[in-house]
Amino acid sequence: MKDELDHHEATVDLPDELEVIVMVHDQDLLLNCESEGRFAAIPRLRYVFLGSGPVDKLAGREELIVARHLPDNIEEHNLHLLSFTGWYAVARNGLATTRYLALLEYDVKIAAGFFERTLEALRAHGGIVGYVPFPLSHPMYLHATPWLISALAEAHGIDLSRMIRDHLAAGGADEWTATTNAAMAVGDLRAIVDWLVPVTRIYRHDPIGAHVHERTLKVFCLLHGIENRLLPGLLTHVQARSHQIFALSRAEAEQRARATEPLL
Repeated sequence: MKDELDHHEATVDLPDELEVIVMVHDQDLLLNCESEGRFAAIPRLRYVFLGSGPVDKLAGREELIVARHLPDNIEEHNLHLLSFTGWYAVARNGLATTRYLALLEYDVKIAAGFFERTLEALRAHGGIVGYVPFPLSHPMYLHATPWLISALAEAHGIDLSRMIRDHLAAGGADEWTATTNAAMAVGDLRAIVDWLVPVTRIYRHDPIGAHVHERTLKVFCLLHGIENRLLPGLLTHVQARSHQIFALSRAEAEQRARATEPLL
């Protein structure tokens, strides 16, 4: 699979540059981002509008992609899949205009040098770049959404707890990139979306399943030998939670961990 990813990525005829694509589901939130200058330092930027909300205040904007208007979209599931429907829209409709993409949620704050350091890391190392490290060994990874373990097992036959145990026992880094703010090559995005679609079909009816997406990026990297590089300090996820969908709290995740057989 890694060889296939390398070949796919190498044949993408796009400039060796980075574009930032911001996922947003409310036109007033988008306008607030602009009035605050939240992404003013980004030289290449577009927005993907998710869900069924009005877009009348955004009419005529070339930098706006309305996901529900695309030929291939899954916006009927946006309420429970959140930013994944935007990843899907970009990947399945061939919307990339550069070799590398940073896919961000609207409710983030980026530090000076975000664009330059992300591009530098992708050019030098490839892989999946994340920004918010958190321990794999903490209960918030395996226990914050009950769908993570069962959906991966059902869709791809993955024993996730065994995979993480083996990874840590072999001296692998005890970290994953919390949140779905990540950057990667276009070929890797397409492969991730293709791999995740059957997983999301299992839990897309349940709001708490939305938090599987961010946790599976680490799994994808481990399966395919892709580096998961973290650049802490460049991005803060404010977690506005305007969609009112939450993972279990840290206390609830820790309680679930105590109530089950040890997974790690």
